[in-house]
Amino acid sequence: MLNSKEIILQSGLNPNKALGQNFLIDSAAIERIISLSQCSGMPVLEIGPGLGALTSELINHASKVIAIEIDGRMVELLSKNLAATNLNIIHADFMKYPLSELAHTFGDEQCIVVGNLPYYITSPICQRLMDSSLNVSRMVLMMQSEAADRFMAKPGDKNYVPISVIAQQLYNISIGLKLSPASYFPSPEVNSTVLLFERSSRSFPANFVRIVKAAFAMRRKTIYNNLLSLSDKHTTSKLLEKANISHEIRAEALSPEEFFALAIEYDEIIAK
Repeated sequence: MLNSKEIILQSGLNPNKALGQNFLIDSAAIERIISLSQCSGMPVLEIGPGLGALTSELINHASKVIAIEIDGRMVELLSKNLAATNLNIIHADFMKYPLSELAHTFGDEQCIVVGNLPYYITSPICQRLMDSSLNVSRMVLMMQSEAADRFMAKPGDKNYVPISVIAQQLYNISIGLKLSPASYFPSPEVNSTVLLFERSSRSFPANFVRIVKAAFAMRRKTIYNNLLSLSDKHTTSKLLEKANISHEIRAEALSPEEFFALAIEYDEIIAK
């Protein structure tokens, strides 16, 4: 198992705060994450491998690992410290890298996603994964606990937002473990959580994401008023009535199942 702290100290590397670089150094946590990933014989996409503490273990289990790293200094050290025929290190910004290429590489094969996600871009990364054509069966993602709370939030919670609904529609989400700042080097000022996303049998109606985002557009407005951005008053009223949803309710009170019903009716009434 690579020791990220030792590599940093020996190389004189200064972690980039702008990229949210806090490297996992907790060996027990690394073992737990590998266990949660259930990646034996499976292809793995690792987002932000950093100095390779997780990567060095993933390559011992996975059929292949594609690791996407934005920082060229990390790519250089990864290439120097890890040599494995089943490892492909890509120097790129995950948010800009064409995921169609990954989908082509993985084909129809199910894949696992593992990553230590920076706080400022956690939701966009997850949204991009969920929008992609990758056949993701499981994700094990480290993130700041505040971000994890959004994925676990229930209707009525103040941190229940569009990504809560979208993620819960596609995945069964649970807490894998909680990590203190001492698990990282340099130590962040906040606690972190590892979430396990297990792909459910649920899917999206065609306009599900569009409906969810429109419904939450102005949080203090009723769902009726927010959905007027998608259609006229008469059609919006008909849509809500067909889905058995009150005009006066706000988006934060609706469950993923209710959004699913709303999207189904939208496809029937408006989108066809």
